[in-house]
Amino acid sequence: MKTKIFTLIAVVALLAAPAAFAEDETRWVNVHVTENSSNTNVEVHLPLNLVLTVLRNVDVENFHGGHVNLELDDDMDIDFAEIMAAVKDSPDGKFVTVTSDEADVNVRKEGGNIYVDVNQKEDEMAKVQVTVPMELMDAFTFGEENTLDVAALLESIDKLPDGELVKVTSEEANVRVWIE
Repeated sequence: MKTKIFTLIAVVALLAAPAAFAEDETRWVNVHVTENSSNTNVEVHLPLNLVLTVLRNVDVENFHGGHVNLELDDDMDIDFAEIMAAVKDSPDGKFVTVTSDEADVNVRKEGGNIYVDVNQKEDEMAKVQVTVPMELMDAFTFGEENTLDVAALLESIDKLPDGELVKVTSEEANVRVWIE
């Protein structure tokens, strides 16, 4: 009888071992901001599910239940879903290149991502780098009341590989946003 119990315990332990040692599947949203003038450093490291819960429960001026009001003019008729689908289906390449005395701007699609790079030449001399994985294009959900479902967008981050989404460097501050 004792042998059967020990065998049963051993089998249960072997079956449970992979779960016990499985890698934590919690996704994390990270934001790191340094403000150079005041020597201020802010680091935010939050589980994605906490961020989503907060977003869905905030009800302020232009943000309600995970939806942000884009405040577009009523006479504007824009089919955002069709635009996002066209961007996703377009081939890799350079889409926009602007060179001026104030800033250089480049928008390109490459390897399943849209990259937006802005190099400001005046004022703060900011350099902005934004990476938008194509998988996010499907998550851009727009409501009839000119709203963007930010919560749905963040939910799709759960399916993305780890990596940097936004990086801003300037004389005044540096900002980095990434998921892991």
